[in-house]
Amino acid sequence: MNGILKKLIRPHYHAMAGYVSAGMESGKDESRVFLNANESPYELPGLEGLNRYPVPQPPELLAAYGKAYGVAPEHILATRGADESIKLLTRVFCEPHKDAILIHPPTFGIYKVDAHSLPVNVAEIPLIEKDGTFALDADKIIAAAQSGNVKIIYICSPNNPTGTAFAQADILRICKQIEDKCIVVVDEAYVEFSQGGSLAAKLGSHPNLMILRTMSKAYSMAGARMGVTLCADADFIRFMNEKVAEIYPLPKPSITAAIKALGMTEEVKKNVTKILAARDELKKALAQSPLVTHIYPSDANFLLVQMKNAKAFCAFAAENGMMLRDFSSKPGTENCLRITAGTPEQNEALLKLLKRFEAQ
Repeated sequence: MNGILKKLIRPHYHAMAGYVSAGMESGKDESRVFLNANESPYELPGLEGLNRYPVPQPPELLAAYGKAYGVAPEHILATRGADESIKLLTRVFCEPHKDAILIHPPTFGIYKVDAHSLPVNVAEIPLIEKDGTFALDADKIIAAAQSGNVKIIYICSPNNPTGTAFAQADILRICKQIEDKCIVVVDEAYVEFSQGGSLAAKLGSHPNLMILRTMSKAYSMAGARMGVTLCADADFIRFMNEKVAEIYPLPKPSITAAIKALGMTEEVKKNVTKILAARDELKKALAQSPLVTHIYPSDANFLLVQMKNAKAFCAFAAENGMMLRDFSSKPGTENCLRITAGTPEQNEALLKLLKRFEAQ
């Protein structure tokens, strides 16, 4: 493992013995007779194969992820969505009651929730709002990381809920400036919708950089709960598998579905193109409403929309069967709703609801 990651991991993990499951001992040869895992030897009709535990990190799945994301399989940790990666990384790097994560509000709320559940402290350097969009305050982030007990910087890019794809140069400068102090975790849940693309190609030149990816957005697999952590250090990935990750983290049906979906590259690209076109058309239409005061630039599959009476419109939409996400009372997104781009028909239904609300 590289010296930076080894130094930053909580010390007791190095001496801790991980749990070796029966599945790990068995290996990948399914032709043998398994009497070592206390599984039922009987399959249920229509549910064949589910009587056996799944392979913890299936080679076929890692190979499919690697092809999709441009990363060798040994640099990939498969998890139940990117959400599980966040929990695992916070746990392995941050000492409770002592260390901290750093976030850039407004951003994805689970970073803070997971930190507080340990509990771990949370440092906040708010985004800079300028010229109608958002940017990282890279200098303040670097200063905070250098002076405190920050062990992880979480950067969501494209950012939820603002839709902002941050400048890769800023992210990489942060990585370089705090290289021996903490890791930088870039959450790329929405990167398939972004013109800026992934930072995966930069992993090898930044030993403290890690990237999260998920199949919940562009790959239409939110119900399967499939995600990954990408890291240049293969020894760190092995360490996570042996000592930190769940022993059977992935359900067999989700593994099968993910491998199939990762092979449907052209279909996914077509869907992304349709979603982006629908998002842009929705943005144009919303901008015509007298209730909409600003629509933030988005590199994701949603829009952050500032409105007069945002909370009231969100409630009105819910009463009429349409769910939007209310950020109107949160710092940095006052009077804003986050609106996901749906099908053209769903977007048209939203616009009709907005017209009805305007007429009240």
